[in-house]
Amino acid sequence: MDGKLGATSLGNTQLVAYGIQTEESDIRVHVCPQVRRVYVYPTECGMNAILTGKYIEKPGYQKGIETPTATGYIVPPFDIRKCSSIKICDAAWKHIKFSPSDSLAEKGRKAEKLVRGMLKHGLLPVPMNGRQVTDEDIQKLGQDILVIKGHAIDQEDIRIQVKCDYPGGEKHLGGTGNLFLQVSECNPLRIY
Repeated sequence: MDGKLGATSLGNTQLVAYGIQTEESDIRVHVCPQVRRVYVYPTECGMNAILTGKYIEKPGYQKGIETPTATGYIVPPFDIRKCSSIKICDAAWKHIKFSPSDSLAEKGRKAEKLVRGMLKHGLLPVPMNGRQVTDEDIQKLGQDILVIKGHAIDQEDIRIQVKCDYPGGEKHLGGTGNLFLQVSECNPLRIY
C-alpha cells in the first residue's frame, strides 16, 4: 500500500449528526495543549453561538483519511457566552505529556485526565447556585450560603463533555483563534 488505508479496513465513512447538538452535557471543556489553556462554557452557550449563523462550518480530518471525518463550527472562545479561559501550570502539562503525534484516542484520554485533575484540585469552574441562609440560628453556626449543585435544586450531577482541541485557543497565544464545535462525525478508523 502507499500509506493509505484500504477501503476494506475502514469502519463508518458517512458523516452522521454527532456533537454538541446531540450530547447530553451541561458543561463543555476544550483542552487546548498548543496554547496550554482550558476553555470551559455551558453547552447551551456553545449551541447558542452556532445558532447565530455567524460562524463557518468546516471539515475535520483523521490522518490517512482523504474525506472529512467530522464537521464543526469554528468559534472564537470569547464569542461563546460564559466561556472561561483557564491557565494550567506548566507542571500539569509536562506530567500528562501531550504531543501533536498522539493518536486521537490518546489525546482524548490525556484531556480527560487533565480535567479530572482540575476537578480534584478545584480548578474547574462548575455552575452552582447559592441560597442565602436567613435562619439566624444556622448563621450563628457559621453558615451564610448553602451551595446547590447543578442548575436546579433537584439536579445532582453536572455532566461534562471533554474535547481535546489541540490547536484551538487564542491566536495571541499561538492557537487557531477558535474552538472547534463539532456537529457531525464518522469513524472510519474505529477510534474509541
